[in-house]
Formats: sequence, structure tokens, C-alpha cells
Amino acid sequence: MMSSLADIGLFLALVVTSICVISMYIKLTRLQAYNVEYKHVLSQTTEALNAASLAMQTVNADGKETLTKLNESIKEARSLILDLQMMNQQRVGDERSPISSDAG
Repeated sequence: MMSSLADIGLFLALVVTSICVISMYIKLTRLQAYNVEYKHVLSQTTEALNAASLAMQTVNADGKETLTKLNESIKEARSLILDLQMMNQQRVGDERSPISSDAG
């Protein structure tokens, strides 16, 4: 009789252990699926960050090029302004010359 009670106790322990093992197996299977999805999301995130980095490098290079061209244009505009100022001063000087020669 004691042997039967012990066998029943061991059988119940085996059933409970089996249920726990099956439950853990199911959880591990889900966890593995989540892990695969997580890796996929991380891969997409890495690709997106690489694309953003490349875009920033392109914008930076284009910005430098634009600034260089703008600087050249500003220098050219300043040079033209100086030329125009000199021409204006010469014209004003030429207009004053006949008046001063008539007066004298």
C-alpha cells in the first residue's frame, strides 16, 4: 500500500513537472520568435540610421559647396560694388571739373 501511495505521489510529481516543462517550452518558443522579430527590427533600425548618416554627410557636403559658392559670389559682388563706387566717384569728379574750370 505504501508503495502505491509513493507511486501515486511520484506520478503526480511527474505530471506537474511535465506540465511545467511544456509550459516553459511554449514560453521559450515565443521568446525565440520575439528574438527573431527583435533582430529584424534592429536590422531595419541600423539600415535607417546608416541612411540618415549618409543623408547628413550629403547635406554637409552640399552645404559646404553652397557656402563656398556663396562666398565667391559675395567676393565678386563686393568687387563690383567697389568698381561701381570708383566709377561713380570718377563721374562725380568729371562733372565737377567743368564747373571749376568755368569758374576760374
